[in-house]
Amino acid sequence: MSTESWAIAAPQTVEITGVGGLSVRLQDGRVDVAVDPEAEHVTLEVAEVGEKPLQVDRDGDRLRIGYERSMVEAFVARVRSLGSSERAVVRLTVPPGVRVDVGTIEADADVSGTAGTVVKTVTGAVRTAGTSGSLYLKSVSGDVAASGHTGDVSAQVVSGALALEGALGRVSTSSVSGAVAVTAAGTVPMVSAKSVSGDVAIRLDEGTPLSLKVRGAAGQAVVDGEVLPSTTRTLSVDRSETPTDGRSIAYVTAAVTSARVIVSRG
Repeated sequence: MSTESWAIAAPQTVEITGVGGLSVRLQDGRVDVAVDPEAEHVTLEVAEVGEKPLQVDRDGDRLRIGYERSMVEAFVARVRSLGSSERAVVRLTVPPGVRVDVGTIEADADVSGTAGTVVKTVTGAVRTAGTSGSLYLKSVSGDVAASGHTGDVSAQVVSGALALEGALGRVSTSSVSGAVAVTAAGTVPMVSAKSVSGDVAIRLDEGTPLSLKVRGAAGQAVVDGEVLPSTTRTLSVDRSETPTDGRSIAYVTAAVTSARVIVSRG
């Protein structure tokens, strides 16, 4: 397999053929990735680049764009005010089927139309739209929003807000203090949520049968506006509804410390 590397020190547009997987690593700035159904190659548009040139590496069908620091090294450099030169604003247009993995420290990320997607950040804002397949999202303090997703989602936040919407399958969320909102449209999901103090709100289609299990030190479990009683001094709630008309059951499990778990339908 061919391997090649080059640096981009000024704004320019580059076309790259034969890419099956894309990895982007930015310190600061912004990255946009969008699928073009008619595209036959990856188009990289560099709108801005800092003092340090942007590195592009090609290894077979894998393309990596970013800086040579690891994510940990980049974060340490930023804390020490050494990473301000590692800023870039890039836009990538990719053909369908290209796997996308984006990681940033402060840079915002916007990804649309991809299948099999990973987006991670420390403080940047993350937005995905119209993605499909498996979606993995991770943030420390940046807000994360995924709309129109079809498939499974795994998402982790610390203090940033998390919002997931779409034809969702298996959904796994983890939060410390960030609020979590999950909206399933046209599907019956299986949701597993963990939270310390951030509320977890789950919206299902009207009439969806529910199997709910909530455990916690404190907090509440609320279904369609009704606060469900706990069976112990701590928070322990189980609710199982019998499906009618052959409808599938939405399974929701939640482990919290002091958060509310709110399920609504319709």
